[in-house]
Amino acid sequence: NRPAAVGAAGAILHYLRDTQRAALNHLDRPTWYSRADSMILDAVTVRNLELVEPIFAESSGATLLAVLDQTLTGMGGRLLRQRLLCPSMDRAEIEQRLDAAGELLQQTILRAELRKHLSGILDLERLLAKVTLGSAGPRDLLALGRSLEKLPALKRCFDTQQALRLRSLHERLDELPDVAGLILHAISDEPPLNLVDGGTIRAGYHAELDELRDLSQNGKQYIAQIEARERQRTGIQSLKVRFNNVFGYYIEITRSNLHLAPADYERKQTLANAERFTTPELKDYERKVLDAEEKILALEKDLFADVRRRAAAEAQRVRATAAAVAELDVTASLAQVAAENRYHRPSFSETGTMQILAGRHPVIEQLSEQESCRFIPNDLYLNGTTDLIGIITGPNMGGKSTYLRQAALIAIMAQMGSFVPAESADLPVIDRIFTRIGASDNLARGRSTFMVEMTETAVILNTATPRSFIVLDEVGRGTSTYDGLALAWAVVEHIHTRTRARTLFATHYHELTELAETLS
Repeated sequence: NRPAAVGAAGAILHYLRDTQRAALNHLDRPTWYSRADSMILDAVTVRNLELVEPIFAESSGATLLAVLDQTLTGMGGRLLRQRLLCPSMDRAEIEQRLDAAGELLQQTILRAELRKHLSGILDLERLLAKVTLGSAGPRDLLALGRSLEKLPALKRCFDTQQALRLRSLHERLDELPDVAGLILHAISDEPPLNLVDGGTIRAGYHAELDELRDLSQNGKQYIAQIEARERQRTGIQSLKVRFNNVFGYYIEITRSNLHLAPADYERKQTLANAERFTTPELKDYERKVLDAEEKILALEKDLFADVRRRAAAEAQRVRATAAAVAELDVTASLAQVAAENRYHRPSFSETGTMQILAGRHPVIEQLSEQESCRFIPNDLYLNGTTDLIGIITGPNMGGKSTYLRQAALIAIMAQMGSFVPAESADLPVIDRIFTRIGASDNLARGRSTFMVEMTETAVILNTATPRSFIVLDEVGRGTSTYDGLALAWAVVEHIHTRTRARTLFATHYHELTELAETLS
C-alpha cells in the first residue's frame, strides 16, 4: 500500500544493477520505515551537540559516541551509532532496551563473560558481504567460520535471562553449526592471502586433492621406492632413477649391466657409459607430477568457490544472527558504560514534565576526570505549562552552553535506550531536538554569521512542535545590540505563544529575564 516507496526501492535496484555490474544476492529485501518512528536530529544539531564528531578536530574523543562506544564488534559499533543518530520514539521499544541494559548492569559476571565471547567475533556483516559478492579471499572465509564457531558459547552464556529483549535475542541467535562446520572443515588453519599461492583447502577435505599434493610433495620418497623395487627386480644394484628438465624422469643403467635390462624398458637416451630408459609407470608418474601443481591450484580454486557459494546460500541466516549479535553487543556496551560512570535509568511520563536531578554532562565529566577535576551536578525542571521556557543568563565561562547541551544529550541517551548521567531523569518522549549554538559563518556559500544564525532559527520556529526540545544559545549576537535583543525577545515570545516547545534559551541579554514577569 505504499506505491511511492515501492517505486523508490525499484529505482535503487535498477541503479545498482547498472552501476555495480555484480550480483545483488547480498541485499536483503527492502523494508519500510518512517521518520516518525525516531527522534529527528538534523545535521546542525548533530554537529552542535558533537554526537559523533568534535567541532574542533584537535578534540578527538570529545563526543558522545566516544563516551558510549565500548562495543566489541564492527556491526555493534555501527548499530550504536545508528541508535545515537536516530533515537527511538516508541515507548515500548525504549523500555525493552532499558530492561535489557538494566539486567546486564546488575549481573557483572555475566556481562564480563558476554563481552569476552563478543570480543572474538569479527564483523560478520562485512565478511558476509564479501562472501555473497564473491570477493572474499581464503582468510575472509576462515574469519567468518571462526567467528561463527564462537556463537554456541555466546548463546549458552545468556540462556537464563529474564528481560524480554534478551530472551528475544537468544531465540534469534542462530548458531549456524552447518555453515561454520563447512568452512572450518574445508579451509586450512593458515590459508594464504591469495588463492594462487596454494594451500587454501585443508588436508583430508578432498581425496583427489590429497593425492595430487602427495604426488607433488612426496616425489623423492616415491622415486626412491621405484628405484629400490627396480633394483630388486633387475638385480642391478647401480640402477638409478633420476630427473632432468629435458628428458624428465628416467632409469639409468651402466653399459656393463645392459644385458640385465628387462624387456619392458623403453630406451630414451644413449650416453658414453650408460643407457637411459623409461617405463609406462614412470611415464604416468611424470605426467602426474608435472601436471600436479597446475591441477592443485585449479582444484583448490573450484573447491574454494564451491564452499564460498554454499556459505553465501545461507546469507539470510548469517545476516539475522549478525543483527542479533550487534544488538547484544550494544546492550552490553551501554550496561558497561552505565556501570563505570554511575548512570541511572531514566523514566518517561505523558505529562510533558522534563525533570533531571543531579544531571551531569557525559562528555565533559569524562574529560574533567582525566584532569582530576569533578563535574558539579545540576538540576533541570521544565513542563508544558508553567515552566515551558528557561532563560539562562550569566558571565562568559559560566557554564551556560554546557547546561544546554547536557539536557539535550541526556534526552538523546534516554531515547536511544541508554542509562543517563543523573540521579534521576523523568522525561517526555521528544520528537525532535533543535539547536542554535555559537557564532559561525559560511562565506564559501555567501552566508554571513547573521545569515547562518537567522536561517537556523527560522528552521526551528517553522518546524518545532509542542513535543520538541529547543536549545538556543546567544540568538541575536550576529547583529547590533538592540536589533539582536529585539530578535531574541521576539523568538522567545513566538515559542511561548505559537510553538509551545520546551526550550532552554541562554543569553547575555539579561533584559530577557523581564519576560518571566510578562509571559505565563
